[in-house]
Amino acid sequence: MSVKPEVIVMLERMSLPLFARSLVAGALLVFAAPVAVVGQTNLFQTNGVEYAIAGALTGDQVHPGLSLRSTGGYLVWEDNLTDGDGLGISALQLNSSLSGTYSPFRVNALSAGDQEFPQVCRLSGGGVAFAWQGGRRGSQNIYARFLSSGGTWVTPHSDVLVNTFTNNFQIAPAMAPLANGNVVIAWGSYNQFSANSLQDVYAQVLTPSGQKVGGEWLVNQFTSYNQRTPSVAALSDGRFVVAWVSEQQRFENSVDLYARIFNANGSPASAELAINSSTNVCANPHVVAAPNGGFIVAWSEKDLASLWTNSWDVYARAFQHTGSAAGAAVRLNQQRLGDQYAPTLTLNGTEMLAVWTSLGQDGSGAGVVGRFLRSDLTLSGDEFLVNTTTVGSQVHPVAAADGADRFLVVWGSFTGLASGFDLYAQRYARQVQSLAAPDPPFVTVLSSNALSVTWPPLAGLTVAAYEVYADGAATPTAVVTNAWWTMTGLAPNSTHSFRLAYILTDGRASPISGATTNTTYGTLTWGGIPYEWMVYYFGSDLYSWLLLYPPNADTDGDGASNLEEFLAGTSPINAASVLRVKLHPTPQGPFLDWNTQPGLIYQVQASSNLKQWANLGGVRFAPGTTDSMYVGGSAAGYYRVLRVR
Repeated sequence: MSVKPEVIVMLERMSLPLFARSLVAGALLVFAAPVAVVGQTNLFQTNGVEYAIAGALTGDQVHPGLSLRSTGGYLVWEDNLTDGDGLGISALQLNSSLSGTYSPFRVNALSAGDQEFPQVCRLSGGGVAFAWQGGRRGSQNIYARFLSSGGTWVTPHSDVLVNTFTNNFQIAPAMAPLANGNVVIAWGSYNQFSANSLQDVYAQVLTPSGQKVGGEWLVNQFTSYNQRTPSVAALSDGRFVVAWVSEQQRFENSVDLYARIFNANGSPASAELAINSSTNVCANPHVVAAPNGGFIVAWSEKDLASLWTNSWDVYARAFQHTGSAAGAAVRLNQQRLGDQYAPTLTLNGTEMLAVWTSLGQDGSGAGVVGRFLRSDLTLSGDEFLVNTTTVGSQVHPVAAADGADRFLVVWGSFTGLASGFDLYAQRYARQVQSLAAPDPPFVTVLSSNALSVTWPPLAGLTVAAYEVYADGAATPTAVVTNAWWTMTGLAPNSTHSFRLAYILTDGRASPISGATTNTTYGTLTWGGIPYEWMVYYFGSDLYSWLLLYPPNADTDGDGASNLEEFLAGTSPINAASVLRVKLHPTPQGPFLDWNTQPGLIYQVQASSNLKQWANLGGVRFAPGTTDSMYVGGSAAGYYRVLRVR
């Protein structure tokens, strides 16, 4: 049987192959997983329950990307309600408990057309890099954006165009952080090598500030037909490896996997390396670095000899640092009937987790299946179902390790016609691992005698209560079941510190977090504005306040009174800092836009009568100078934005 290359391209980019869906539609109940021979016992177990990691968001959230460290990380995804025009890219900062710290934020500055297939990686210097494909169909380019170690945009107003060649289309980006602090991005480029070369794989190294290091270069050596769908991994010696799909390189209608090793500056360190040894059709390569200096590639492989009974399987193969194979390919999935495809790998030391999409295995369309193994591809127990919710489809799984014996799996889950796809997650931890401390709480000044203490809820963990420790107390000052607490009865102009811990329903207690401090206002106010704020901006001459700086005065001529500037957290003597909020219509519905100061935190509030105000969503960290939020699902008629800190 011959398979046209363009058909394979279509199947690889689809979330659910149509022919496979119709094949298994009447046979979901007869799937069974055979017993496999395994060499080791699995050391990991679920840590908490499945949870909506980004919350219940309007629209569809799909194609997640994930990067972690022990202190947290970033989740990125494709979102159809983030920029007002087609598909956009949203992201969420994760704390040390692998819950969201703030609300999601928009990544792409360019909004025209669709922004798709996002990638994210933490850089060795503390920053973060994002990459995606964007633009009109058939004319896409590869874009990137960079966060500093403080979480603010390095390029505040624009995306970085990664590819230099801009004819036709550039798609399917992959990226990896390098040991020297840079990042390498690879992608498929159409007809760049020659007029009829179809896709080839190109790559570019960039600095943490988004500057290109040298030019883009051709990754593959064989250039006939399509070379596409790259994956990149940084090796332990500073080099990196790129893997990709190559069509008709071995024989007519062959679809195989190849890889090539490069030095940190992009110069080749090897020739092309064949990954698979079978003659089956291969797709969806994913490469990760191995702790021995080599690398491991996982992929989907279609058994053309058993098309109607076996279909796609998941394989992995290990390679030495020289590029030579360390052994034969190992099949990871135990269930053979139906499609098992699009794997991702991640490692904590020598312990590895593989996850993939499996059709029909959870009894309702597509599900997420995983398996633990060692870096030498010794299997650690049987495959297992990752998703708890099985109604509808669960697709596009990604997995990441935090380097501290925890794994996180994230996928898109169809939650119904009203809300579409949301992102769900499941933690896995070593069975003897202790709980992680929460991040320090937020502390906001309410008055001269009250401070508000808040924190993001720990999603996916069965929390019985939160403990708040004030001013270095050895025992909890307050025990609550919600995510906030107000300390009252404080002295004016007094400073207080707060730490946080949590108790799970099984009785286990977390370590106590670090401390956050803040100071109450004094007793003196000027028309609702604290005395300390007035002194900071206008000095201590009270008579000048009466004459020049009354609360309703617009001192800097920016359209906001001094009282409004205090409430918004902006400067009354800097017209550029005024908080301007506006509603604007888009084809997707109304969006609320406002300007921000990088590094500060804001809260959107809504009201139906201008008297009672309620928070709309969670607090929002400002990585750049603007922010926006879809408000089409709100029944409120009025909105305002407050600066929390």
